[in-house]
Amino acid sequence: MRPRRPARSSRSTASSAAKHRKAHTMPKGNLTVLGLGAMGSAVAARLRESGYATTVWNRTAAKTEPHVAAGSTAAATVPDAVAAGDVVLVVLLDHASVREHLEPAAAGLKGKVVVNLTTTTPNQARSTAAWAAEHGIAYLDGAVMAVPGMIGTPGSRLLYSGDENAYAIARPALETLGAAEFTGADPGVASLKDMALLSAMDLMFLGYLQAFAMMRTVGTSAADTAAEVEAWLAAMLPHGKGIAAIVDGGTYDTGGQSVDFDRFGIASLITASREQGVSAVLLEPHRKLLEELAAAGHGDSDWPRIIDRLTIHR
Repeated sequence: MRPRRPARSSRSTASSAAKHRKAHTMPKGNLTVLGLGAMGSAVAARLRESGYATTVWNRTAAKTEPHVAAGSTAAATVPDAVAAGDVVLVVLLDHASVREHLEPAAAGLKGKVVVNLTTTTPNQARSTAAWAAEHGIAYLDGAVMAVPGMIGTPGSRLLYSGDENAYAIARPALETLGAAEFTGADPGVASLKDMALLSAMDLMFLGYLQAFAMMRTVGTSAADTAAEVEAWLAAMLPHGKGIAAIVDGGTYDTGGQSVDFDRFGIASLITASREQGVSAVLLEPHRKLLEELAAAGHGDSDWPRIIDRLTIHR
């Protein structure tokens, strides 16, 4: 699903492994969680249950009460919360909220590790990392590939990028939340990977809705159609690797399904939808991309050449 990284030298690999082993042997320290929405509450609870002394802060103080009752310590202000933790996990509403609350506490964060689990864009993550570096803060950006109820379960997966030393320090605590993956030194990569996977998911589920809308015109329930879609997708998913190979090859001349073939296929889907009184608004962008490729003389190319139309040249 992700590009293969260049192999590290044995010395580098051994050094990294040793560093991570050392992190695992560190005694449990004090952690701070800023933000107690659904995800922040799940994170704080899991860390506390895992034996970490946990200080919590939330703009609405009442949300700290269940955590205090369960053994956490509540801080009245962000600077107080920051002072109590060796590692500060930030789970706020958005990028603006992160900067609003961290910037006034910069002096207290110096020399500490900040793990930002707030949903941000790649460039927002890079911006916060640059700010943190200017203030002597070890910054790690995180992306949570789970819903709150999954935190701490085998299905929970979290991506991290940024300061590798910060990751080594925080890793034992982070691994209590779910499978932890360090994606590299670029602070924006965890967010980028999160957004890429979510984009694939969103488009897939929009496809479900298109199928539901079409089939309910003949009285088929969404539940019955969902079962059919799942079986069909299970059969089709292995072909994703073949599409990836075509894209990585970059020539688009394998002789497989062409732009012209797909162009006529998508036209049929659009016509069938409209005949049933169903909008084709979700399908039209696909046809537009294919028509643009055909007009540019690429009708005989493999259809994954669409990816070239998705790149905005800056």
